[in-house]
Amino acid sequence: MAAAIGCQVMRWLAGTLVAALPLGSAAAESPNLAAGSIATASSARSADPATHAVDGLVEDGSRWLATETDAQPTLEIRFAKAVSIGAVDVYSGWEDQPGLAGFDVSFESDGRWQQPEEGKVRGNADPARRLLVSLERVTALKLVVAERSPGRIREIAVYEDGKTVMGAGLTGDRLGVRPVDRNVHQIALNQVGFETARAKRFTAPLSLDGSSFIVRKAAGGDPLYHSQIRGGIGDFSGFRPDDSTTEYVVEVSGGLGTGVSDPFRIQRNLYQDLFWQPAVDFLIDSRSVTGTHPSAYGGCPWRDGTYYDAIIPSLVLLQRADPARIEAMPRQIDWEADKRRVLDPDFKFDAKNPCSEGVMDAVRRYFTELEPPKADAPDVVKLIHWGAGYYLVNPATKDPSGDPDPKGIHPQTVEQVAYVVWAWPQLEKWLPQSFYEKCRSFCFENWSRSMEIPKWWDPATYLTAEEITGNNPHAGLLHPYKGRHAPGASIVPNLLMYEVAKRDGLADPEQYFNAAVKQAEWIVKNLDWNDPRTTKGQRMSEHRTIPNLVWLLQRYPDKAPAGLKKKITAWAEVAAKRSDNLWDFRRFDDDKNWTIPKLNDVGNWLGTPAIALSASWVIDDPKLKARMQELAVSHADAVFGRNPRLAAAPQKLDGFTDIERPWPKKFQDNVCARLELCRGSISSGPGSEMFPFNPEGAYRHPEGWVNYGAAWCISLAYFQFDRMKSSP
Repeated sequence: MAAAIGCQVMRWLAGTLVAALPLGSAAAESPNLAAGSIATASSARSADPATHAVDGLVEDGSRWLATETDAQPTLEIRFAKAVSIGAVDVYSGWEDQPGLAGFDVSFESDGRWQQPEEGKVRGNADPARRLLVSLERVTALKLVVAERSPGRIREIAVYEDGKTVMGAGLTGDRLGVRPVDRNVHQIALNQVGFETARAKRFTAPLSLDGSSFIVRKAAGGDPLYHSQIRGGIGDFSGFRPDDSTTEYVVEVSGGLGTGVSDPFRIQRNLYQDLFWQPAVDFLIDSRSVTGTHPSAYGGCPWRDGTYYDAIIPSLVLLQRADPARIEAMPRQIDWEADKRRVLDPDFKFDAKNPCSEGVMDAVRRYFTELEPPKADAPDVVKLIHWGAGYYLVNPATKDPSGDPDPKGIHPQTVEQVAYVVWAWPQLEKWLPQSFYEKCRSFCFENWSRSMEIPKWWDPATYLTAEEITGNNPHAGLLHPYKGRHAPGASIVPNLLMYEVAKRDGLADPEQYFNAAVKQAEWIVKNLDWNDPRTTKGQRMSEHRTIPNLVWLLQRYPDKAPAGLKKKITAWAEVAAKRSDNLWDFRRFDDDKNWTIPKLNDVGNWLGTPAIALSASWVIDDPKLKARMQELAVSHADAVFGRNPRLAAAPQKLDGFTDIERPWPKKFQDNVCARLELCRGSISSGPGSEMFPFNPEGAYRHPEGWVNYGAAWCISLAYFQFDRMKSSP
């Protein structure tokens, strides 16, 4: 099986048309034969002549555009002398839109025109498309647009050697970066590092089975560990060096040129040491009004936050996972300074964002009507106070991205505050009693809808993948793909209210427990994990389902609904089956989709560790339990470099340690949540277009989201719970 995987990847690569990107040794370069050629066209707009297609500039301002009346746009390039051709690169498109969908390329040789099979391109989306050919004595090249279209050709480059890297001899802001060198072993792994006692795996997508690899210090020296590639994967989990700041590398050899990985660390508490602070920094910086930008996109406590973002629960869980670590973090939030700044009459609030009406009134009420946290409270506790306090004075919100539900006090908003009430014994050291009483009253007064089974949990309300319209949609119904209503989201909040009601001697605590059991029972009976829309299709909110079921089963095993453990195990079996590939990556489905159709998928990767770890706690099968532990790590690894793009998901390195290659596709500045101003922001990852190994494939939407930050905090908390052999 492993050998078959390796051969399959190599066969796939041999037939792939590549585009543009980093990493690896430089491949051979031959000159661009189109430079100095004569370009003519069937038509051209006055500012966009045919000569723009061969001027060496890959830019939107230097394109050939056919006229609106041209029924069959055609571009011809005539060479100064007969040439041999191994590759033709076609750069097309406009801004971030996809490349030309269909075109035919033919060649004139010895006075006769011919069109090789590779010259017929259909269903293209890549803005940089390579055609690999083997032709001699070519005097001209002709490109015919398959459908009526302006063409939108930024550039055509022609090379004698098909191994010449794309972009050789070209410049321009749409050129992109150079392609991966297929002549050396490529190594994709977590650029930051690994925890000593957890899985340590990498993907070598070009390496055949049996290729040797070693682990050594990045600075050089003798091999410290050695093994072989199997199924495109190298595993060095058995390498457990003592804690240090030493950086290591993996080196793969045999068949191809030797490949050397990015340097990485191995430390016992690496997730806490290198990821906790940037995760908290991100939520500090992305606060609405009080953070790094005076705006409130969406009108919630965090810019671009939503009623379903789970930020408050993520902070509560992080604090509970290691209170001492949270307390030892540096203090950055100054409540009094924030109050003075935003209450200053000269404070300029950016009110142009959707749903920001009334935000400044709410912020003023937060700072004037609520007692503050103690000045020396940890930042995580101050963030909890900020989030819950904001909702106390401004509970009714509206998701600005096309949500069919109207503005109102959403059940999931109330459920977020329930985590604060439940965790009060751990928080009361830092927060005033009046704050607790307000939070508790808010929950009990608005709880009735949280005991229902929402209509949106029902798969009958889900869209099919084909119903997601638009090139890169991120608004509208998008159900369940937006992640608004993950099944089981209310289970744990109901259990929390049950425990609070019992703790505080309030009336009828059993109603909350019964609601949680009823909701779990509904999931057991109604959800089919084989339908990816019930799992990965819930996007970054999937962590609200399995962990909540596990919470119920672990705390109340005798009262949990029949079949709950079997249901959780069935989820793990599907996840393991869809992760049986060279990336240890859970595919969306068993068909063509590796990731959620059309959308930015990285939020799901960020939440998967919490899901897989929690499932492992109740699974009996040792092999499946171990695989869940492995997948928890592999999905964290995917975020930080173990993916087909060979790049980490953060676009900006501010706040992170040891990332060599951030996400190369940047979201535009000064729009929406202004996350470019935040430390620790996690942006995007490869979509299906780049799997199994097509790093030059089309990008997905590159914008990050505060919801991703919540999913990551929850997974970081679960890693710590798992390490301490405890539960939330």
